[in-house]
Amino acid sequence: MKEMPLIIFTLTMQAAIGAILWATILRIKDKEASAFKTNTLCALILSAVGIIASLLHLGKPFLALTTMSNFMASWLSREIVFSGGFFVLIAVFWWLERTNKANSLKQIAGYLACLSGLAAVLAMAKLYMETIIPAWQSVNTLVDFYATTLVLGAIVFYISAGQKERGKLPRLEFFVLGIVLVQIVFLPNYVAGLGATAGAGQESAALLAGGYSAVVFLRWLLMLGGIFLFLISRTGKFVNQKSFLYTAVGVLIIGEVMGRYLFYTSGIPIGLGIL
Repeated sequence: MKEMPLIIFTLTMQAAIGAILWATILRIKDKEASAFKTNTLCALILSAVGIIASLLHLGKPFLALTTMSNFMASWLSREIVFSGGFFVLIAVFWWLERTNKANSLKQIAGYLACLSGLAAVLAMAKLYMETIIPAWQSVNTLVDFYATTLVLGAIVFYISAGQKERGKLPRLEFFVLGIVLVQIVFLPNYVAGLGATAGAGQESAALLAGGYSAVVFLRWLLMLGGIFLFLISRTGKFVNQKSFLYTAVGVLIIGEVMGRYLFYTSGIPIGLGIL
């Protein structure tokens, strides 16, 4: 599948950004919170994987340097700059965490990384929203990208916290459930809006409501099922049974991958028909 590098790039970068965002929010809320050093390392690795995947998609990676020169006019240029900036800032943050140096500088790097990451997600979404593909032009793209950032980020943050620290964390699964429900609420109006347009928009709607309807249903079933398992993994006697937690994580990740697959396969350019 030719979109696989883009699927890897968007999902891993958004997961990394979300992981840092959740950790930063918790540190702001609780000054005594743990350092979450493993979370930072996971975010660094995920963002590195994402950047490598994006360079592979370009075919000629050095063209990325040329593209950055058009920052003021191009969302692609902004995506590259903000994603690269996020990676650099997280690398600095991780190094300062490991060496226990310059605590004030570390905090600044962490906040700047969050801002750069959120800007990168915005640039990713706007890049697709301004194409000739009706399925991507909707605000649903923006909602989907930020929702994925928060959902995958919560998963990375929670898993990387370790068994001892997880019990002290807020109930992130309820936040994840709320985010997924918002996405589901947006879905009918999104598909109906596409169906009301002519040509490529109608064809995208037909795919989502027809040929890919089973995949759409399975995707949301997996998301809700994964959250249910997540809830169970933090309840009573199941807290110490890692099988529920890891199954929940696996199911949620599969659901997000399916969602991003649907995003690309339902994108039909104006005038070109179904490819």
